[in-house]
Amino acid sequence: MDAKPSPRCRDNKKNEKKNKKKSNTKWVVTAFLLSFFITMVLSAATSDQVLDLIPIFASALILIAIIFLGIVFDIIGLAVATADISPFNSMAARKLKTGQKAVWLINNAEKVSSFCNDIIGDIAGIVSGATGAAIAGNLFLSAELSTETAFFLTLALTSLISAVTVGGKAIGKSIAIKHSTNIVQFSAKVLCGFRK
Repeated sequence: MDAKPSPRCRDNKKNEKKNKKKSNTKWVVTAFLLSFFITMVLSAATSDQVLDLIPIFASALILIAIIFLGIVFDIIGLAVATADISPFNSMAARKLKTGQKAVWLINNAEKVSSFCNDIIGDIAGIVSGATGAAIAGNLFLSAELSTETAFFLTLALTSLISAVTVGGKAIGKSIAIKHSTNIVQFSAKVLCGFRK
């Protein structure tokens, strides 16, 4: 006959479920707010009004930076989700801050990869498409192109942005899986650099 769990054990399990649910709800709200504010900042920085004030070359550099940001964060998100925690546990045991931060990243892989892939990566993809369309619009106005030429220019530019983003992320995924330990260690070092 199986022994029934004690009331104290049942209470502990209920508290654990309650705390986990509370933590998940808090993360969803945090992710929503982060997405909202990051998108607002990036959209404002790449709006038609801002891009009108700077040369096309500078607009193109901003576009490349946004695409690169999305690819880099996609790499970090996948590396954290696939990295082996063992080498970082031994670093953390020796009280190395980089090891402790790496262990924290891997233990919170679900949230870290959600932030990197879903929040930063997806926002960068959306904003880069809008920025490409705005650049194409500026080219259309400055060069006084026909409507048909402007349509094909916008189509070609947005398709190129999409191809570069998808191709970059495909290469990045391979790098993230092969070098996950190094990527997590570097990310942990960067995070430690921002802390006193």
